[in-house]
Amino acid sequence: MNQLSKIIVALFLFSAGSNAQTWKNPNAPTEDRVKDLLSKMTLEEKISQCSSDIPAIDRLGIPAYIWYGEALHGVIAWNCTSFPQNIAMGATWNPNLMFDVATAISNEARALKNNGQKEVMMFSPTVNLGRDPRWGRNEECYSEDPFLMSEMARMYIRGMQGNDKKYLKTVTTVKHFIANNVEKNRERIQSNISEKDLREFYMPAYKTCIADEEAGGIMSALNGLNGVPSSGSKWLLTDVLRNEWGFKGYVVADWNAASGMFNNQKYVKSFPEASALAIKSGTDQECFRPKASLMIQNLKPAIEQGLLTEAELDVSVARLLRLRFLTGDFDKPELNPYSKIPQSVLESDTHKKLALKAAEQAIVLLKNDNILPLKKDVKSIAVLGPFANQAWLGIYSGFPKSKISPLAGIKNSTTAQINYAEGCGIIEPFDEAKIKEAVEAAKKSEVAIIFVGNDEKTSTENTDRLTLALPGAQQRLIEAVLKVNKNTVVILIPSGATTIGPSQKEVPGIICAWPNGQEQGTAIANVLWGKYNPGGKLNSTWYESDNDLPNIHDYDLRKGRTYMFFKNKPLYPFGYGLSYTSFDIKELKLDKTTLAVNESVAVTVSVTNSGKIDGDEVVQLYIRDLSKNKLAPLKSLKGFERIHLKAGETKNVTLNVPYAAFNYYNVDNKRFEVSDGKFEIMVGNSSEKILAKGKVKVKAGVVPEVNVDNKSAYFNAKDPNRFKNWDAIYDDKSFLQTANPKSKKEDSGIEFKMTFTDPGFYVNTWDAEVNMKLKTNEATLKLTMLGNEIDTYVVKKENTEFQTLAIKIPIPPEYGKEVILNAFILPSEMEIESIKIIPPGNAKPYRVHPKGK
Repeated sequence: MNQLSKIIVALFLFSAGSNAQTWKNPNAPTEDRVKDLLSKMTLEEKISQCSSDIPAIDRLGIPAYIWYGEALHGVIAWNCTSFPQNIAMGATWNPNLMFDVATAISNEARALKNNGQKEVMMFSPTVNLGRDPRWGRNEECYSEDPFLMSEMARMYIRGMQGNDKKYLKTVTTVKHFIANNVEKNRERIQSNISEKDLREFYMPAYKTCIADEEAGGIMSALNGLNGVPSSGSKWLLTDVLRNEWGFKGYVVADWNAASGMFNNQKYVKSFPEASALAIKSGTDQECFRPKASLMIQNLKPAIEQGLLTEAELDVSVARLLRLRFLTGDFDKPELNPYSKIPQSVLESDTHKKLALKAAEQAIVLLKNDNILPLKKDVKSIAVLGPFANQAWLGIYSGFPKSKISPLAGIKNSTTAQINYAEGCGIIEPFDEAKIKEAVEAAKKSEVAIIFVGNDEKTSTENTDRLTLALPGAQQRLIEAVLKVNKNTVVILIPSGATTIGPSQKEVPGIICAWPNGQEQGTAIANVLWGKYNPGGKLNSTWYESDNDLPNIHDYDLRKGRTYMFFKNKPLYPFGYGLSYTSFDIKELKLDKTTLAVNESVAVTVSVTNSGKIDGDEVVQLYIRDLSKNKLAPLKSLKGFERIHLKAGETKNVTLNVPYAAFNYYNVDNKRFEVSDGKFEIMVGNSSEKILAKGKVKVKAGVVPEVNVDNKSAYFNAKDPNRFKNWDAIYDDKSFLQTANPKSKKEDSGIEFKMTFTDPGFYVNTWDAEVNMKLKTNEATLKLTMLGNEIDTYVVKKENTEFQTLAIKIPIPPEYGKEVILNAFILPSEMEIESIKIIPPGNAKPYRVHPKGK
């Protein structure tokens, strides 16, 4: 071989070697890296990527990966900040605050990833329209209104995914696409909705997240849509999502939803057919843990049977790999700005202050007959109800170290005598002794504060509420207390609209405080004593009774659902919320009275705090079609802004209303259009309290299509939130430079090893029973897991050799991994024989014994 030939061969080998490592080159285009890595994978390795629990590819140096995380209102993990539930965040009417909260949540997610504890593929936010307050997952929604929900979700996506031009901080997975508003039998039912209603009401929030904010993922729903399973709908996942909106991310089927097209929906004749249909329709992955789902198990048979080609599978795998590259998984940490986020952000002081700010802004004052704020010199207070002595965080919540219950918040805020009594449980039947105890506490107190509501026992994943009324004996508790103390405040901790029967007229003060995050107790106390002036507004209609609601399976909003179509008198209207001060909204001015195609109208009003206390007001702008269009809503929210005004202060607020705000979906033409006609512009501080009006004539026209390359009229490219770095929420950044503290070695107490397996549906805790023998009349037991305290229990001796203590064990950060529960017997004598673990669902209970036994 001559010298020239040797050079040519060397160059060829060098070139081949370079190309072989394109996927490892951080400077190569992402699509080239994806293509290169995909070419090196076997069919089996490709199929494995379509799971939530992805095994390692050792020969390529790719470690195992859990494509699953939850961050609805805080990362579901230990020692992470728990912010107000989504329904509470919606009540703040403050997208900028939502951005800050999402920034904090994603910073904590990245800190966990940087420490090797979690990945950053997050199954949130939930943007299903909150059309029915009985839906078991209603509290996960921002609103019943498409526009308010879109604007809140917009800033959640922006804060979670970050603003770096190359890397995503986390990947948001918008769920559940689409129309999943019933829990019972959800794997088998259909949601029947016209395309007009889908486009006008059910799709806008998804479209905002995908087209405007470019969310990395979307989750297809368990239910079917108009006879077609969501995970097998080519129209939904390819025609609309990808072709119309320009979605470039991944689609994950909700738990077993892809394989469920066979065994639940009976839409196809076999599992291989279901797997093939899912991939061909646009689904890339199926959520399932801790092993490969039935969809993944049947992808190879689907290819072998000619139902699917490897090339079709490659399309899905490429989309999944792309996101691994965008999060920086295959690059050196120093190249990724988010790799610098330290463990010190977890439940940091800044995050807890932000959680308190959000909790305060979320609280809605529903009724106040001169009882609030409480007088500072009040001498005695009865604190009652099943939610008084717990900080209920809501479903899909993590496990922060700090949780301030309402009782603790009140105790920290006053020197008054506190008379506490539970009064009743959440769902337990009437207990005369417990009610009597609460009544006695109310009798000897100047003021009674009752904390009532509902939790996962009556409203959660797999469980819809049966009624808007309070469960258990809570209503009777309110009535019993009112008989002995008229100075009563009812504080609701609900998953949505709630009624309190005849007590509604008798109670002088009612507050909606929601599942409001770890700082809820302090926030409630601050509102009770006027340290914070409440300014939250309802993000849904509160109905007077169950009779106001159509069948839960009826998705036709025009049958009286939401403020847009409800014609009766509500208990409280959408957008409603009182304050300790008063506001005037007047002098509405329009910068034009005729609106041409694709123009916008600027609406300006004067807002005055006419009271004596500083406070927040939410200026709300609605439009009403003045034509005789029977399909048009009674009114529609099209703009809002939360502002702070000092006592006596006046501000001018300008809200820009784009041409697209007046649109409707023309089914025949398959596009959004605007009809020629007049519209009323209405501005107020609730959907019913309209304080200023104007009219605008709008010219007929076609609204431009919205996709990732052509943003919506509400997209603001100059929004400051689009340019902020991950550390912008921290005024003092010095703690971010602190090295992660080394944990102190502590006494391990009595150790119990156990493994929690995924039950296939969401649960916050597992039930368990401690089997023990007391050697003294009373003993104290503290339980911890992974260094985090579960609870401390005081146990009294019974007349049996062994007795049991029922407990709740929070789910660990990851299923399928062995964890150690530690039991500490505090100065007393007790012998623990075993702990009986009671899994949810149909799994059999099992016992774990102390280490060494």
